[in-house]
Amino acid sequence: MADFYITTGSLYITSLVFLPLGLPETDQFWSAPSSPWTSVKVWNGEDVPADHALDLK
Repeated sequence: MADFYITTGSLYITSLVFLPLGLPETDQFWSAPSSPWTSVKVWNGEDVPADHALDLK
């Protein structure tokens, strides 16, 4: 039996973590000051809205 979540497509989606490496060093992704991510905020007791997909339209 196969797991419905772990498929060959998952391997391609995992490779998306390398996309930021193609950004120039002046891009905001690299040059903006560090800020805590959602897990850190929740761990520290902050009330944060649920994460959601970005609407880039």
